[in-house]
Amino acid sequence: MGKIDASAVVFCGVVIFALAWLTISEVSAQSSGYTIQEPGQLPSYVTPNYGGGYTIQKPGELPSYVTPNYGGGYTIQTPGGLPSYANPSYDGGYTVQTPGQLPTYVTPNYDGGYTIQKPGELPSYVTPNYGGGYVIQNPGQLPTYVNPR
Repeated sequence: MGKIDASAVVFCGVVIFALAWLTISEVSAQSSGYTIQEPGQLPSYVTPNYGGGYTIQKPGELPSYVTPNYGGGYTIQTPGGLPSYANPSYDGGYTVQTPGQLPTYVTPNYDGGYTIQKPGELPSYVTPNYGGGYVIQNPGQLPTYVNPR
């Protein structure tokens, strides 16, 4: 099973939602990725790519890609959108920057999860789920489950 190691921003759409907390690293050879299950939606899939990086696929939509950058961090590319850059921060988290937008901060928590926050907005939380996977809790929404496949 893998470990969620980074994040982006989780404020609209499943793909953007996935990117919001996502940058999965250290996916072991036994894991074939993750399933993201939002309430009332078809599942999205996060699949490791050969040679590094990940593909995020929501049914009926073009895939998004998370690719590692030389020297650390990740580039997150969604179809038709500007790339986002997840750069490692001093606290073990990431700062996610999309051109023209405020940065999103992803900071690790003591429980193995993450806090995701944009300036002036309520935070979202990614917490480990008992038995594997993660739970993503956005303010005022039902939880989303991220399960290993």
